[in-house]
Amino acid sequence: MRWTSALLVAAATITLAGCGTAPGSGGGTPVMPQTAAAVPKSANVADALKVVTDQFAAVNAGDWAKAWDAWTEAAKDEIAKDVYVKTNEACPALAKAVFELERVTPVDDTTVDVGWRRDGISEHGTSRLVGTGWQFDPGTTLVEYAGGADAAIAKRKQAGECG
Repeated sequence: MRWTSALLVAAATITLAGCGTAPGSGGGTPVMPQTAAAVPKSANVADALKVVTDQFAAVNAGDWAKAWDAWTEAAKDEIAKDVYVKTNEACPALAKAVFELERVTPVDDTTVDVGWRRDGISEHGTSRLVGTGWQFDPGTTLVEYAGGADAAIAKRKQAGECG
């Protein structure tokens, strides 16, 4: 994935550009500026982003069950699989969405916050390390499904999103 590689190279470039050398160290000991935020060393941003890009690919492919299966347990507890699948099979508004990554922020060793745009709307979610694997927490995007599949479908139809 080109954007993932570019993101990691850009992060490394910014980090290295902000480094100096410790006074009196002979110029060989790099130090980070005091204003630089500490990034967790064990957060695997590439794996965290893979969960997000896999989520976008499943949504674009119309594989709603696969998209739901990658969610965290908390997200699954909030929205039942049948509600998510039924809504999107009846009115696949998201299948044609173009997802553009806006930001990636490692929060701690097990959490990476991710922001994206789709159809002119900014949204965000979180990749969470659970055990040895990353899972996707769709965040506020679940609000649409809170009233059940029939309500979500009706709202999409009223908005003209079902085609």
